Amino acid sequence: MASLADRFCPNVHDAPITAAAYDPWSGVLASADQSGVVALTRAGESAPGLVFTPGAGVSGALALIRGGSLVAVGDDEGTIGVYRVDNGEPVFQEVREGARGRVRAMRGVAVSPEGGRVASIAVDGLLRIWDIANGRREIAWQGFGGQTVDFDAHGQRVLCLDAQGQPRLVDLISHQGLPMDRLQMPADRASFSLDGTLVLAAGPSGLALLRLVDGRMIASFAARGGSGILNVVQRPDGQQVGAVSNRSVHVFSMPDLQPVESVRHGAPEPSGAAWWGQEGIRVGGSDGLAHGGGEAAAGPVTAVGGFGAIRLAAHGDRVQVWTGDRRGRAIEVGAPVVEVHAEREGRYVLVRAQGTTLRLFDARTGQVVFDAGGDTAGVAEAAVGGNVVAARMQAGGIRWWDLGKNRAWELLWPTAMALSHGGTWLGLVTPRGALKIIEPGSGRDAVPDPRPAADVPVRLLTFVNRRPDLLVLDADNVLAHYDLSRSARDGTPAQARDVLQFGATPDRIWGITGGQFAAVRIPDGDAATMMFVDLQRQAVVGELAGVHPHAEVDAENGLVLEPARSGALLEREMAGAERRVLRSLPGGQWVAFGTRGILDASDAAGGALGR
Repeated sequence: MASLADRFCPNVHDAPITAAAYDPWSGVLASADQSGVVALTRAGESAPGLVFTPGAGVSGALALIRGGSLVAVGDDEGTIGVYRVDNGEPVFQEVREGARGRVRAMRGVAVSPEGGRVASIAVDGLLRIWDIANGRREIAWQGFGGQTVDFDAHGQRVLCLDAQGQPRLVDLISHQGLPMDRLQMPADRASFSLDGTLVLAAGPSGLALLRLVDGRMIASFAARGGSGILNVVQRPDGQQVGAVSNRSVHVFSMPDLQPVESVRHGAPEPSGAAWWGQEGIRVGGSDGLAHGGGEAAAGPVTAVGGFGAIRLAAHGDRVQVWTGDRRGRAIEVGAPVVEVHAEREGRYVLVRAQGTTLRLFDARTGQVVFDAGGDTAGVAEAAVGGNVVAARMQAGGIRWWDLGKNRAWELLWPTAMALSHGGTWLGLVTPRGALKIIEPGSGRDAVPDPRPAADVPVRLLTFVNRRPDLLVLDADNVLAHYDLSRSARDGTPAQARDVLQFGATPDRIWGITGGQFAAVRIPDGDAATMMFVDLQRQAVVGELAGVHPHAEVDAENGLVLEPARSGALLEREMAGAERRVLRSLPGGQWVAFGTRGILDASDAAGGALGR
């Protein structure tokens, strides 16, 4: 069954779009991104009907056969394949991997109109052509360059560029080059016009049109100033051509190349991937979206946090604050966000970002209410509870601030810390792995030092939300529980109760409201496993494998929060069921939805979703 995060999803790419192809005869659109995801949208589909990952990242090498039944993909590891558009099954594939493949990373591919051949141009300067039916390589010619290769309407000639950026038209029967005028502005792209009578050549400095019958140049346009031409796209009826630059699309008439109009496309950091479909010109951006003007999307979610009704989704250098099903203030951080925390009452947002100081923001206004100072850039860990902010310093030790008293403290010896969610207690681990619990407002002991069940150093600790309980994980990966209520009442040292030993090494633990459950996160390569433990039964009662490595748990209700595709935050229940998605959309819009449909949305969200 499809993930809940796939619903109300305006795009399938969470990485920059780096290749695109559109077949005007069938209406099929193909797009690919830096991570290797290929998406195919057929005529009549409002969203891609097929998404697959045939190999490594794709950098421009994507093409559709005329009629849209096959797609050719070449990747950055040197693999080339031809796949069926209806199901993604390969009809041809030559695989390269590792260093051997990277020297021939693909930059352009083409499928001949009858489907018999596939051609490629790679960074090694080799033009290669294969027979698709038997998988045999027919041609490997040296001395070529550019980023494109193209077959003529009969599949008898191949159009490419030499190492000097000059177009070369080669007859595949005689292997002879056909005469073409020399360009004054070297090209890195060349393609046939849609009617097959012209050659369109483009480079950063301009465009040129050459007549196919005799190779003579009939029109050209020199780009003056600006950011240079990244790509050219042809209108589906062949009457106009669009030159894509970093900021704009410049439209020219065909075949005289007279300027028609220039429009901003709005794509952030475009690679040049673009197409001209029935809806107009679209340019792929680094946010994984196709743009035709307007505001960029928020971008992928890179970190999450939340407590109770508050949800935090970090999109690069900004944090979107959600309250319930509604998105509120965006907090501009100015640097890539590493960690975000919501204060339990929803007043503050604590942000740790790359290369910047630890800062506390007002959740409602987005304004900075506390800056911890220059030497807090790069702190290893941070926490907020009530009016207290605490940080584990990169160089060692713990520093904390009581904002109500306008005071700061520092201890150089602690190796780990945990701040209670109300800011009442601060738990510390000594260099020998023992426990101390102090009052943040005074620095004095809050309770007698808890007693361990075994002489094993404590590695991680956390307080149970809204209870006088402490959870610790020692160096043997044993989870232990302390009831601190009697210790706080009459000064009796709390005794550890071992709960469970894990076979792998967790990197985070949470104590959930009510004191029945704890959650631990165990790294697993590029993902993580979240385990839920019943503290009384001393047993694992829930296990979620394959969650995002930066997934968090809301200690108020035990919900798992993780970044999801297409600018979203996904909530899961302990048993793994997907519960809710909070998604930022293009144009500053947003939508919240669950298993039964949309829960809330911004006024113009329907337009962003193409509805």
